[in-house]
Amino acid sequence: MTNRTDTIGLLLSNVANPYYPEFILGLETMARSLGKNVIICNAQDYDTATQNLELLLEKRVDGIVVTSIEFDSLKLQEKFHAHLEELSQLKQKSIPIVLMDPNPRSTILSCIEVDNYLAGRIAMSHLCELGHRRIAHISLERDANVWIERLRAYKDAHHKYDLPFDSARIELIRFESVKLAEEAASRLLRMEPRPTAIFAGNDLLAVGAIHAAHRLGVKIPEELSVIGVDGISIGDQIYPRLTTVSHPQYKVGEAAVQLLVKKINGDEDNSNITLKPALLIRESTALHRSNNG
Repeated sequence: MTNRTDTIGLLLSNVANPYYPEFILGLETMARSLGKNVIICNAQDYDTATQNLELLLEKRVDGIVVTSIEFDSLKLQEKFHAHLEELSQLKQKSIPIVLMDPNPRSTILSCIEVDNYLAGRIAMSHLCELGHRRIAHISLERDANVWIERLRAYKDAHHKYDLPFDSARIELIRFESVKLAEEAASRLLRMEPRPTAIFAGNDLLAVGAIHAAHRLGVKIPEELSVIGVDGISIGDQIYPRLTTVSHPQYKVGEAAVQLLVKKINGDEDNSNITLKPALLIRESTALHRSNNG
């Protein structure tokens, strides 16, 4: 096949997101081993995403990996995905595209994702097996599968483990912010009776919960267990070190490139890849002490 540039594009939802360094490292290392260079662009909002997508097309990249993008509305997300699908099906010069953690989920494009529902299930099972029954949840109020699936796992665990469900123990915040998560956790920790554990929708939100506990004098893990999801490096740097459900970000990056290069080389198999997260136990979770109530 001619007209190859041996360059692939990576469109990141937010280049500053601490989830991505390991993912980028895995993607770039694998790309280089397959003889490909990588151009990385940001896609924090709809305008930036469309402009940088055009830039990648002008650079005549051989294919594009697009990470999960959470624009301000589901309509914009659907519009952007429809545009990507059109590009992948152009008669003259279609461009291979792989989506990471697709949102919305229904798409004709090849996808690679980590099982977010399983991540939530693992987090809740860990807390329940430690004897916690009043478990709170902090997440984002966004139309994105990552948050929807983790919240669904939280709710389903109440039925599975016969826990008393109270919607007041769910705090949905507008942005992925340690400060907003801290404020949400402060509200939860002032409840009577207080939750004995918090399942945070990701590690950044869990850091906010730990900050709130420190400010309110709630001891972790003696009086409160906190668990996050993703396994980003910040969890290893906070005190106490964060128990989390770790995503294999490096492997996701590797697999995304391998899938894309197969498509560049003419493989029309549109199968999706789902990777499994794993529990990483550190110091922020412990057995529930019954004298907590």
